Amino acid sequence: MSLRLRVTSLLAKIEGSYGVDPVATGAANAILLRGEPTLTPMEMTEVDRDLVLPYFGNSESLPGAIYGMLNFKTEQAGPGTAGTVPAWGPLMRGVGCSETILAAAYTGTAQAGGSTTTIKLAAAASAVNEFYNGMPISITAGTGNGQSGFIVDYDGTTKIATVISASWIAPDATSAYSIGANVTYRRITDNPESIALYMNIDGVLHKFLGARGNVSGGISIDQIPEFNWSFKGLFVPIVDAASPTVVVTGWKTPVVANKANTPFVSLHGFNGAAVESYDFDLGNEINYHGLINSTEQILITNSKPSGNISMEAVNVATKDWWTIAKNATLGSFGIQHGTVAGNRIAITHPAVQIKKPSYGNKNGIAMLKAGLVPKPVSGNDEICICTF
Repeated sequence: MSLRLRVTSLLAKIEGSYGVDPVATGAANAILLRGEPTLTPMEMTEVDRDLVLPYFGNSESLPGAIYGMLNFKTEQAGPGTAGTVPAWGPLMRGVGCSETILAAAYTGTAQAGGSTTTIKLAAAASAVNEFYNGMPISITAGTGNGQSGFIVDYDGTTKIATVISASWIAPDATSAYSIGANVTYRRITDNPESIALYMNIDGVLHKFLGARGNVSGGISIDQIPEFNWSFKGLFVPIVDAASPTVVVTGWKTPVVANKANTPFVSLHGFNGAAVESYDFDLGNEINYHGLINSTEQILITNSKPSGNISMEAVNVATKDWWTIAKNATLGSFGIQHGTVAGNRIAITHPAVQIKKPSYGNKNGIAMLKAGLVPKPVSGNDEICICTF
């Protein structure tokens, strides 16, 4: 019987112990795929026997390491309710990101000492550096009432949060604030989690354990924003198995990127950028690692996030991108997609370098295209992905 590629399901579940099957189910762990995935069930190293005989011909190659690779896309959309984990959350944890859940809004009254780019949170705020990075914040009363933005850097000792915003009046001791319910993902270096992946193609089950991977993604005008996932996992023998019954109600309907649905972009303090596209790549290096008398593993051995932006070119007097690039000046970046609570996503960088700006063309309008290189401020803080 022919296998139908469009009759495919994917399940993903965080492992409790590395390489131990956590038993994923269609009811709790289904991934809603966008487009057809690319599956390599058996990537392997091979050793040629290189036999010499009294005639020409091939020698067989013997398999060494065997692992699998899987690439697929999902839509960018929130969980439906702010402060709850999105359906793509386990995938984020599988690409070396931490998960911070703020199930309810954190409120307080600012201390004196705010500025046009900062707010000094209440004395009871978290003492952990970067704890609020990537999270939305709004002023609900007092000076600055009604303004909102995103925290891109936070000092747990001083309680000072650096904010990017369309307009930010320096808060003072009368300013009540709310850090909205959200779930935020940030890259980590030590002890990344692993996931089990089950891909069933019309009754044939391909299972990978100990999987780790990378994510890239983007937001482009008049397109559905996507995440692009790539994983490597330890090989498990392929078997026939009935396709699971999947529940995908946790995957919410996305919105197309446009002026109405993507209301905020800020780059190096410039909030007037007319953006055609923005993309990022977490930049994880994923390697199979196996030694004699040692456990096989899929490891994240390095991570260098990167990105790109295309936006309308402006006069130098409006924003001098050329000098910013020449001087390797660092500045913050943030973009929000979605306007309805529970279906909003923000991607922020506290410090990004603009590389090699050049001109492009869209409908006869000069576009500025540039690379973006996010830099860590305190480590593991160069990119935050937040749904709220």
